[in-house]
Amino acid sequence: MAFDLAHTRPHRAKMVTSRSGEMVLGDNLAERSASRLDFQSKTLRSPLDEFEKRFQQNMKGLLQLGVHTFKPETNYGDAQVLPLEGKSVDLIVTSPPYASNAIDYMRAHKFSLVWMGHAVDDLSMRRSKYIGGETVADVEIEQFPSQTATILGEVTALDRKKGVALRRYYSEMTRVLSEMFRVLKYGGTSVVVVGSSILRGRDTETQNCLAEIGQSIGFEVPKIGIRHLDRNRRMMPAGSKINLDSQIQQRMHEEYVIGFYKPQSHNDLDKAL
Repeated sequence: MAFDLAHTRPHRAKMVTSRSGEMVLGDNLAERSASRLDFQSKTLRSPLDEFEKRFQQNMKGLLQLGVHTFKPETNYGDAQVLPLEGKSVDLIVTSPPYASNAIDYMRAHKFSLVWMGHAVDDLSMRRSKYIGGETVADVEIEQFPSQTATILGEVTALDRKKGVALRRYYSEMTRVLSEMFRVLKYGGTSVVVVGSSILRGRDTETQNCLAEIGQSIGFEVPKIGIRHLDRNRRMMPAGSKINLDSQIQQRMHEEYVIGFYKPQSHNDLDKAL
């Protein structure tokens, strides 16, 4: 009965009808005309039918690309230890996880993982290996530049557990950025789309911290762009009216696009370092 599977407490539908039009849940609300019910209503659909529909849409899109394109190649690997040669990549475009599990990725992924053959009992182990997980056992903690270290100290003072988890996140992202730097050609670019998180009232300033970490590795950061999220198209429902007291509506209104540039020559690189 959930609208989505990506969050710790998924938003539950108030009115649910079957594919045949029968009321499954919320028949006592059917006579109401409240506009909010439009955002709380759901029709059950066959997951297999929906998968086939999405598959056909994707195939049609691939065919429209034509034959004069590069053949795509999909590989399995760890973003902290990329299975790629150094200075072999022209461009990286990626959107890493939010810091400190602002979105529960395992909840979003678990049905797909089980469908693809992974055992339910293994999911907890897999969750612990996600970047930014809360488990810090056997996780190597990196040294951080000054602004990032200050933010980590402030979050830790407010909540030690969240501060430790944030240290893990920035440590893992340090290794991810280091791998990006290693595999990019001189003059190559990495475009990283991130969202910030609020921990105990303190903004993690993820975009600024990752930019600072990237610069300490050797990247130049020409600009951090801001992309405003359409409140009507967000994954997290925002409601039909603006409510400044709503915690959900206060979150995730924008995301940041960080440009990491690897200098063209050794001389430029020496200057960056």
